[in-house]
Parts: sequence; structure tokens; C-alpha cells
Amino acid sequence: MEFNDLNDITSLYNEYKHYITVHKDIQKLKQKVMEIIVAKQFIPMMNDLKWIKLQHAMSSLTFEPPYVLRCITDKDKTCHACLNEVPNWLGDWSNYYYEGMPPLFIIEWLKVRPQLSQHRGRLIADAIIDETTAFRAILERLRIPYDEEENIFTIYGYK
Repeated sequence: MEFNDLNDITSLYNEYKHYITVHKDIQKLKQKVMEIIVAKQFIPMMNDLKWIKLQHAMSSLTFEPPYVLRCITDKDKTCHACLNEVPNWLGDWSNYYYEGMPPLFIIEWLKVRPQLSQHRGRLIADAIIDETTAFRAILERLRIPYDEEENIFTIYGYK
């Protein structure tokens, strides 16, 4: 990791911690999440810094991969069938205060398909941009545990 990357990550981490601290509703949410973790006996697999490093690393790809996620507070089952085919939409890997991902401590799991379908016309097949190898390399470099099945990576916040 280069020096500039380290400065960027430190800056992103400090910014995230600032917003988490100043929003009183976030503190209530954090308490609720802790109660759920204890009740369901979840084990944390990720922490804020690992999530932020992963978010930062997405800028090294040619596109921000699409994802679906489940929050630990979700009551219904999250559908991830939208990843069964190569998506034609991008993921927003920014933090909640930029209207991206929810607060990182609430993510139960994140499913990512690092492929993008680009429409080229009615008579021509869509172009597929595949960042699977690069995405896997990022996860391994950052030592982020994951499961992979049919080009869909599952990253667990809690298990």
C-alpha cells in the first residue's frame, strides 16, 4: 500500500468516525445492533477499517461493482436474485452520509458481482466487463474473508 493510499484511508476512516459520533440516531442504532449481535450470537468478521479499505480499493477497478447487502437489522430475507445475471448497473461504494452504503457496523453480508453488462445495440450482444480477478486480488491483498460462488463474492460483516 502506497503512502498516499494510507493517507487517503486514514482520512476516510477519520471522516467516517466523525459522522458516526455526531449523529445521535447512529448511536441508538449501534446499541440496537449490539443487542442483535448478542441475541443471535454473531461473530464479527469485518471492522470499520477493513470496510473502508475495501471501499477505497474499489476506485482501482474500471467500475464500481454492483452489490446487494443485508443489514443486521433487516427482518425480511434480502433478495439477491438481481445478481444471477451480469448486472447493467453500478454499485455506490461511498458511505451513508454521501447516500451510499449504510453505516458499516450494520452490514451482515455483502454480495458482489464484479462484472458489468454494457448494452451495444439490439443486434449485438452486450459487452461484458469482468473485474472478477482484480476484485479477488483486492480481497486477498486486504485479507478480507469471502465466499465465492458463480462469480458472486459474499463478504460477511457478521457470521
